[in-house]
This record gives sequence, structure tokens and C-alpha cells, in this order.
Amino acid sequence: METNDNTNGEPEVPSGYRPLQPLGKHGKHGRDASRDRAKVPGSQSPSGSPLDAGAVQPASTSRMSAAQPASTSRMATVPPPSPSSTGSIPLGHAGAGANADAGFSQGRFDMPGSHKSPTSRKPFIIVGVVVALLLAIYVGVAVYFTFHFMPNTKIGESDVSLMSATDAEGAVAQVVGAYQFSLQGQGLEVKLKGSDLSSSQSATDVAREAMAAASPWVWPLELAQQHDETEKLSVAFSDLKAKDAVREAVNAHNASAVGPVDAAIAFDAAKGAYAVTPEQIGTKLEADAVVDAAWKAVSSLSPSLTVGDDFLQKPVVTSDDARLVAAVDTANAMAGANFALTMGKDTAAKVDASLISQWIKLGDDFSVTFDEAALAAWANDLAKACTTVGTTRAYTRPDGKQITVSGGVYGWEVKTDELVAQVKEGVTAARTDPLEVPCGAKGDAYHGAGKQDWGNRYLDVDLSEQHARFYDESGAIIWESDIITGIPDGQHDTPAGVYWVNRKASPSTLSGYQGDANIYNTEVQYWMPFVGDAVGFHDADWQSAFGGTLYKDGAGSHGCVNLPPAKAQELYSLLVEADTVVCHW
Repeated sequence: METNDNTNGEPEVPSGYRPLQPLGKHGKHGRDASRDRAKVPGSQSPSGSPLDAGAVQPASTSRMSAAQPASTSRMATVPPPSPSSTGSIPLGHAGAGANADAGFSQGRFDMPGSHKSPTSRKPFIIVGVVVALLLAIYVGVAVYFTFHFMPNTKIGESDVSLMSATDAEGAVAQVVGAYQFSLQGQGLEVKLKGSDLSSSQSATDVAREAMAAASPWVWPLELAQQHDETEKLSVAFSDLKAKDAVREAVNAHNASAVGPVDAAIAFDAAKGAYAVTPEQIGTKLEADAVVDAAWKAVSSLSPSLTVGDDFLQKPVVTSDDARLVAAVDTANAMAGANFALTMGKDTAAKVDASLISQWIKLGDDFSVTFDEAALAAWANDLAKACTTVGTTRAYTRPDGKQITVSGGVYGWEVKTDELVAQVKEGVTAARTDPLEVPCGAKGDAYHGAGKQDWGNRYLDVDLSEQHARFYDESGAIIWESDIITGIPDGQHDTPAGVYWVNRKASPSTLSGYQGDANIYNTEVQYWMPFVGDAVGFHDADWQSAFGGTLYKDGAGSHGCVNLPPAKAQELYSLLVEADTVVCHW
């Protein structure tokens, strides 16, 4: 063995020794490459790690040569190598300690925590591959169900599971084409076919709508669900076509149907009082309700719909309306009046609940008021019936002769406006005592329109018999006489009609005129006019006889009733002003 001649005190470096390069500076022979080299027996790295076999060659077992560093001032001292128990050569000295062990390991120069072993990365690689595979499957299935129906999908009675929209169109078209709808009830009957309600695009539209209802990106959840897309069939039908067909049928039905009647108040003649009349439904249908219900049935593919009572038009006002109850109370209070309308000693009309009910009306706001027009119409009718002046009357004379007379100035003449006001006032005040009909002229009696309106006392002048009779209150004749009346030439006729005795005068001068010319002046002892002051009863001492046909045989007067002087005196003593005179044929 050779001795160490190094006089500088620096340790010798074995022959062929190469200084270790820092980690990361080896290139392709770097850290990983040196880790895989075979270890050289009896050698170590400066940090105490075994040297690579290709890096250090032992020169001699007795002597090591020294490696000259670039700078001796910074080069660590390498002690002589000594065999380890494992046969490897330690590099460095024991003074390197834990720090040297931390830097070198298994022939590598690693910084602490700078590298993980391949074994520690393998689980992460496996997980990443699995996640990528699952993601690819998820996306692929989602894309598939974007264009295909989910499992367990039905449209009507057709199973379209896993079909594309195009494939499903045929099934939808069959369902739509086979559909029929029937609407019946309340006299209405409508039948519709699916083919009449759909268009050429119907099946396509239904398939697209049904497919759009699914959520392909949550397909794991959708797979477990049942998908009934029958309601999407409504897309196949035109609501306009269906609704128009139904509305046309309803309108035709309603044209002859009976509409509803609102509850109201009416007079119940049997009870003599007002009561609420119940509402009535009728047979007219509520068009909008029927149309909407029919479309709802069609859109859900229901085969039929029954039109029940709930589709009938309903009254607006019902019998339980509180306003009607209040109106009944008000109307009954108004109808509480009960009084007679009198003319003389007779009753011309009776104002009671049954009559008042004709003048009461219910307003739109349920107010109860007088129907002014109805009251005025009634008053006009009564006035015409009760006004007898100049009207035709039929009566039976006490001797049994039936007579009809028209004309004259005697009789009743009702004041219509005053009658309306007084009746309305009496009804409002719930009057019960008699009310006299207001008249401008009054007769002695009233027995109804067209009947005798004078009393039993009157002077009857029978122009056809040329005889006059005076009856008293008992109907007995208290005076009578043959007479001569006016010449029946259309100018001097004694006028027929009913009159009053206007006055009495004794004596009096009678003057006759033709135009403005006075043609005679005749003095009489007893003058009793009844047609103005122109026609009346008077004595006629120039007549030689009375009665018969003398009045038309040349002895007729200018219109007056000629009497024998003695009979004229008797009559003058019996007759009073306002006695009734009836001249008739």
C-alpha cells in the first residue's frame, strides 16, 4: 500500500473520482439516471451516500488521490474511506450528521420534500380516468335524450319511449285522426272529429312539444319517472276551430230557447197583496261556459261532455235578495189605500189594492214608485167613461119604452188632471173614505157609461109621439100634454139630446132672426128654455090643435115645444131651473 505524500494536510481523492454534480444539472445523466446506476463497493458520496459505479473508481486500497476543487477555500475535506458494514464506501465523515443524510439518499442528491414516488400518484390517475369516463357517458346519454323520448313516455294510448320526434309523429297522427268528441244535453248536440280540428303540422307540433317537456340533462332522475304527455295532444287541435263549431251550435240553440227571468215583485190577486215572484232559469245556455268546457274536454281528449243545468244562463236577481223584500213592504203599504170614487150618490170606480197594483212599478234600483204613465192612462179611460155630456145613453122609460138618446149639454164632465192628482194623493195617504170625482159639470145620477145619468125626476119629450111627460122622484107622471115641435126641415128641428132647464120667465118676448134680420117678435106668458135661451117650452095660443103630425104638416115651430096655454101654465108651476129635459125620437 502506498502512503499519502500530501503535505498540505488535505485528504486524498481516490483515482478516477469525479465530483458530484448538483441535482438538476445532470442532463440525461441527472438525478434519475444516477439513481439507477449500480453502487460501487466501499465508496460513498460526500454526504455519506453510496457513489454510483460509473462515477468513482477505487485506485488502491492503501491510498486515495486527491481531487482538486476549483476553489480550495470552499471545498469540503474528504476523510479516508472506510468500509461500511454493507460493503459500501461512505463519502464524507461522521460530522456531516443528520444534515448530510437529509441531502443524499440512495445515491441521489434530493432536496427534502421535492419529489413524490410514482406509487403515491397512481390512485389519482385512476380516479381521473374513471371521472372522465363517467362524464363522457353522462354527456352522451344527455345528448341522446335531447333527440329521443325518455323511457316510459306515453302520448295518449301510444308508447313513444326512446322514439325520436320524427318516429313519434306517426303514432301521434293516428291518435289525432281517430279522436271523436260528442257534446250533448239541454237540447244541444254537437259532434266533432279530430281530423276536422287538426292541421297538417299537428302531429309534428305535438311530438316537439312532448319531447321538449323532458329534461335530458337530468336524465338519471327522468329515467325513474313515468312521462304521460297526453296533454300535449291539445297542440294538435285548433282551439279556434273547436270553439267556433261549439259556439255556432250554442247560438243556434239559444235563438229559440227561453231566457232566464229575474225575481221581482208582483201583486197576488188571491192574497190581495204584493209578494216576491221567484226567478226562472229558462233554457238558454251560457255560451262562453259551454265553449270553454268543450275546449277543455277536447284538449284532454275526453270523448264527450254532458251539458247540465250548470251551463244554463242564470238570473241576475234571485228571490232572496233583500232589496226585493224591502220593495214588497213598500208596495204593500201603497196598496193599503181603499176608497170609492163617487159621482153623485153612485160609485164610479173603486180604488183598492188590485187597481193600485197597476200603477206601481219597480225601478232598476228596486225603488217602488207610481207609474205616472199608467195612472194617467187609467184616469183618461175613467174620464171618458164617466164624462156623459153629448154621449149616447140607453134607458127604459117608466112606461116600458126603450129609448136611445144622444147629444145635449147635460151630464158629467170629469177633470182628468185633477182626478190624477187626487187619486195619487189618496193612495199615498192610504185613504179609506170616499173621494168625489172632480168634474166641471155634474149630472143628477150616474149608472155607468152609456146609461141614464139623470134621476127619476125629469121631463120626457117624445118627438116621434109629439107628447111630453113629466115624472117626479118616484117615477110617477105629474104632468103630460100633446105638443107641436119644430119643422123637420134640417133648420127648425127641435134638437134631440139631454138638457137642463136654464131659467123661467113670465111673460117673455120671443124674437126670431134670419141672419142679422129680425123676422118676428112674439110675446108669450110662460117661457122655459132648455137649449140656451133659443129653444124651450112656451104657450102657443095661435095653435088650434096639438099632437099627431101637425109639426110636419105645416104647423111646426121654429124649434120650440109649443104647449096649450093651460098646460104651459101647469108646467110652469111644476118645473124648476136645472130640471132635466130629455128630447128623443
